[in-house]
Amino acid sequence: MAEFDELVRKGDDDFQASGLKVDSVIRVGRLAVVTGDILLGAIGEISARRFRRIKGNLADWLVREYGG
Repeated sequence: MAEFDELVRKGDDDFQASGLKVDSVIRVGRLAVVTGDILLGAIGEISARRFRRIKGNLADWLVREYGG
């Protein structure tokens, strides 16, 4: 779902903290829930501002789709 795609680029303030090596896309429409024991590790984190924007986009879509 393109409206959920969040680009993380090398020039972004939180790129270094993300642990990513190249420009990347966070695809919220493709997220999955997994248990922590199958994860090999963590690479980093995104900024609180980016996370709020992603959650806001998802919340707005839910309200539009389901009239929340």
